[in-house]
Amino acid sequence: MSARIVPLDYEGQAVRFNGDGWINATEAAARFGKEPRDWLRLHETESYMCAWASRLGIPFEPKFSSRKAGGKVSGGKSDSRPELSSCAGLVVTKRGSPATGGGTWLHPKLVVAFARWLSVDFEIWCDMQIDALLRGDAKSWASARREAAIGHKAVCDAIALNCEAQGKTPQKHHFINESRLINQVITGSFAGRDRDQLNAAELEIVTLAELRDSGLICAGMTYAERKANLLAYVRKLQDKHQRRIAA
Repeated sequence: MSARIVPLDYEGQAVRFNGDGWINATEAAARFGKEPRDWLRLHETESYMCAWASRLGIPFEPKFSSRKAGGKVSGGKSDSRPELSSCAGLVVTKRGSPATGGGTWLHPKLVVAFARWLSVDFEIWCDMQIDALLRGDAKSWASARREAAIGHKAVCDAIALNCEAQGKTPQKHHFINESRLINQVITGSFAGRDRDQLNAAELEIVTLAELRDSGLICAGMTYAERKANLLAYVRKLQDKHQRRIAA
């Protein structure tokens, strides 16, 4: 299983896949108030996983536990239920938070069936994402993250050059204020965001805004002029992104 995590945007929230198409089921299910272990206790899921394991040549030896009367997990007529959370090759569980790769991860062949259990709309969205990931159409998150770091460096260099041109020494607050400006024009708030939690599309907007800001600084624009220019520019970028999603 690839270690590269790819956060993708679903209705404004990140859903994490890895480069091979595995999904962080813990994080995805939480969006719908559910837990993946409940899906992994269904007899229908056991049958589905057994069929895929046979097709893929993966050993499949599910464990079973006694079903408690009145339990919330339904399906099957027996008094036992499958426990599929540790079926190596199809399910991987890691310690830690979703942001660091922790949680229950499902094989890409299980993603659509799992997503259908959560929501039909989410099922269709996941199907599209898996297709794009495995074809390589989706922009690499790691690449977008590197580009965002370059954009930030460009702003810092522009601030330093502008200060030097005025015979001043760049101070810490110069860089902080510019970062706050970028945050405000994108989110409407000065508060910073953890860039490792942004998806590729969000990182692209940050990068483009910072590259434009560096040019505006070098052009000698005032803070107010840069803010007005960036607000209009970012709005266009966000509108373009929304149209691309809707297409």
